[in-house]
Amino acid sequence: MSNFTHALALYDMAGQVDRLRFQLRTLPPAPAIPAVDSVSARVEDLIGITSAVSAQIKHCLSDLMSGEPTKAALKAYSNALAPLGEALAELGRMHAEIAHYNLTTHPAHRGSPSDLEVPRQEVNEMVSVCCETADEILEVAAIELRDAAVKLMPSPSRLQPGTPGRALRAGSALPSLPPTPPAVTPRVAKSR
Repeated sequence: MSNFTHALALYDMAGQVDRLRFQLRTLPPAPAIPAVDSVSARVEDLIGITSAVSAQIKHCLSDLMSGEPTKAALKAYSNALAPLGEALAELGRMHAEIAHYNLTTHPAHRGSPSDLEVPRQEVNEMVSVCCETADEILEVAAIELRDAAVKLMPSPSRLQPGTPGRALRAGSALPSLPPTPPAVTPRVAKSR
């Protein structure tokens, strides 16, 4: 794989991590307790990202002889794997706390709402801490992936001169563009 291909793959992975961070921020804030289903969906998203990073590591290891870009990508994916695992542990802790509250604590104190206040506050604190910690950890992973992509991206000076602006030859395989209509300018009111 070329530098450019590795860089695009790293940018894409960083984008997936950033999307997950955004989705975590859309969970309802305290005093509301997020639904178990929405937290489960975020856990599944993170498992998918972690599996994709693991697959990229495996791919890089099988293609290690292809040169420095592959080694740089392998290092970036490997460095991102630990933070992704830590973030997964935080989301798992948050999921377990919410599930325990919903299945055990809440039904036990349904008849006396005053007894629910302390457990509810504890769950809210745990969810907030886990969410913030996971967000910070995921930010580290995204930065790691993005920085590696920037290093692998070819600089404009290394691109071949004239390639992007080269004129098309007659008989080119590209379809011709339709003629552009004349520009329409707004009429200016005549002053009297």
